[in-house]
Amino acid sequence: MIDDKIRAIADACTPLIGKTIERFETAEIRLLSGTWKDWTDLPIRFYCSDDTLLSVSWSKFDDLWLSNDNSLPFAAEDATTRWKSNGIEEICAAIGKRICGVSLGRGEMSIESHDIEIWTRLLFDLGGSWLEVFNALDENGYDLHLVKPDGEFRQCT
Repeated sequence: MIDDKIRAIADACTPLIGKTIERFETAEIRLLSGTWKDWTDLPIRFYCSDDTLLSVSWSKFDDLWLSNDNSLPFAAEDATTRWKSNGIEEICAAIGKRICGVSLGRGEMSIESHDIEIWTRLLFDLGGSWLEVFNALDENGYDLHLVKPDGEFRQCT
């Protein structure tokens, strides 16, 4: 199963190697009150130099959905959504960085004191910093590391 995930990551991410992240987009959903709220169940979309695109979305325990277009992993039904650019302050420093490689990392999960093998961390090597898109309880979580994070990682590209 991990080999299938590594192949899918390699297929979707190889076109990004050597490209610069120009911007990213995340979704918001309109609530009944008319206000907008981040909807991290939908993908984060990375737009790179020469219009290369990668959409990433985590769901369930370790389901990773990747696409090189604007499609969605599930139908948004009757929800009203909009996309905002560069709306996650903690990862904005990734803009302008070149993607050098992508790895899949093992997450941490245990059930009744038994460790479960779960691969839920997508790590983009930005040549001196690392952008992580991880499974944050069935939705995307984000972090930008100045030091490569600890853990077990498998190189994908």
